[in-house]
Amino acid sequence: MAKVQNVGVHRIPMSSPSDVSGIEALIESGDIKPENIVAIVAKTEGNGLVNDFSRGFSELSLKVLLSERMGVSREDVADRISMVMSGGCPGLMSPHFTIFTAEWLDGEESADKRLAVGVAYSRDLLPEEIGRMGQIEVVAEAVREATANADIGDAADIHFVQVKNPLLTKPRIADAKARGQTVVTEETGVTYHGSMCYANDASALGVGLGTGEIPRDKLNDDMVRKDFSLYSNVSSTSSGGEKSRAEVVVMGNSAKSVSPFRIGHSIMKDLVDANGVKDALRSAGLDFACCPSEADLERVVNVLAKAVVPSHGQVRGRRFAMHDDSDISTKPARAVGNAVIASVIGDTMNYVSGGEVDSHSGPPDGNPVAAIIRV
Repeated sequence: MAKVQNVGVHRIPMSSPSDVSGIEALIESGDIKPENIVAIVAKTEGNGLVNDFSRGFSELSLKVLLSERMGVSREDVADRISMVMSGGCPGLMSPHFTIFTAEWLDGEESADKRLAVGVAYSRDLLPEEIGRMGQIEVVAEAVREATANADIGDAADIHFVQVKNPLLTKPRIADAKARGQTVVTEETGVTYHGSMCYANDASALGVGLGTGEIPRDKLNDDMVRKDFSLYSNVSSTSSGGEKSRAEVVVMGNSAKSVSPFRIGHSIMKDLVDANGVKDALRSAGLDFACCPSEADLERVVNVLAKAVVPSHGQVRGRRFAMHDDSDISTKPARAVGNAVIASVIGDTMNYVSGGEVDSHSGPPDGNPVAAIIRV
């Protein structure tokens, strides 16, 4: 008898960056076994920038809880469970955790492919590798490893790849210089030439290389954040100073899964494309014409998306002013993306990462969006 993967998904609201009570309650009830948790993907309520300490605060709170429950050190928790804390919940976006569990059972393959999840970690990245081919290559390797761990045999069955990677900080830049190395940028923020954008986009290209969407001979240091004709349709990347390596979570469907969930994806052609959200729901398995029914919506577990701001400053021919807003800049992109998703599914607790200006995650102007549903 073959081994099949049973993946569980739990979406849990948080009242603050340190609130892990919802996870603790599910462990207490037996609904979650901590040793089966493979990934935690969360939206925390910080500013989403380099100095967003809510990400590290949430991650530490998780490590404290799970190290106690699993009887291992906090370092061991980090090596067993990928923790992707994406900062920034502007507008009506509700902070939350999405917990992925997985266990391998005896069973038979099925033509009805279900949700499979694989996790992999890169080695620690050197500052001079961030935003360059060094990062692209190690992320691609981790994507392949995570895909194999999920037992997803066909790249067409990969629907969302979430990467959490390190970025350049002033100390990391100083470290590179002290060793006689250069870095891709000395801007540490989310500006067009900032470290967050370079780090996120090198990982997006790594996803595309790892899934086979982008050929290796098209990639080099000089095309990162310049040639946006190269992109991945399934990548969502987030960076933070709390990470020293890239952590990759591959979500797809597999005949070797008996999960009660399924995932699908599509592309929002721009930040207000509700049809792209609907197409992601259909890709996951919902069958509806104009709009999902109440019964359909009860099957939706979470919607995950990237929200990228086009540098040309227009949406469907209309100018927007985010690029000229010195107070909040492109932060509203996440709120806009979440509002569009909420208008379709009637729920504001969605995972929307973004705010970058242009990206290799999704085609020019477009944004990857995925939906997880109960079968």
